[in-house]
Amino acid sequence: MAGNIHGRSYVNILLTGHRGFIGSSLLKALELNHTVTGIDLLDGNDLLTCDFPNKDFDLIIHLAGRSGVRESTKDPAAYWMNNVEASRRLFERYSDTRILYASSSSAYEPDLNPYAASKYVLEELASRYPNTLGMRFHTVYSNTPRKGMFLDKLFNGGLEYVTRHHRDFVHLFDVIDAINILIECDYVKGVLDIGSGVPIRIQDLALDLPVRLNTPTERQWTCANLEKMKALGFKPKYSIQKYLTKANKGVIINLFNGEKV
Repeated sequence: MAGNIHGRSYVNILLTGHRGFIGSSLLKALELNHTVTGIDLLDGNDLLTCDFPNKDFDLIIHLAGRSGVRESTKDPAAYWMNNVEASRRLFERYSDTRILYASSSSAYEPDLNPYAASKYVLEELASRYPNTLGMRFHTVYSNTPRKGMFLDKLFNGGLEYVTRHHRDFVHLFDVIDAINILIECDYVKGVLDIGSGVPIRIQDLALDLPVRLNTPTERQWTCANLEKMKALGFKPKYSIQKYLTKANKGVIINLFNGEKV
């Protein structure tokens, strides 16, 4: 079943952001075969100030941080502190432990907005720690759209217009499968793209809405370079077009438990 972590090389894992969009599903998958300790702001554990668990871990998966391009323009300092300084503190504490950390395709153009800048600097920071591996996520979606995000607004009538942006949409379960592969490939270093490898024009997903010019703080085009991930055995299974076709028919299948939602 997609979304399962099959590897058994790691036993004790620290997962930051375990109550988040990706982290909550990853936690369920990891717990099938591993002992997982979670740290999350929603539990009162701020990575900037919290006491880290007084134990050794075989692997750190660092997903905690702030996301959102438009919100970052309202509070740039918060994005710097949560995405850069909090990560620096984690990297220092576990400098001898392998760390997989979440980056973003936004890092390709750091001058566009504070979120992109924070992820770019995060990657630069991580390059100083030899045990780190960056996961550059593209636009992640799931069968339950994140509240306030594009697909949620599209389904619930909150979308007033679309732009000419192209986005690489990657399903949450493909992301978990990619993390599964990277957990096992402990010789891989640097930063790798995780996406579908297929750019989708936003206006094609909502043909009945007016089209506006692109916003200057957002990337015009995103498409994951999957050459390295495919060499490791990664093959995306899900398509945003098929997902929307099912959604428009009122048949979104929750692939994690087989129920219709």
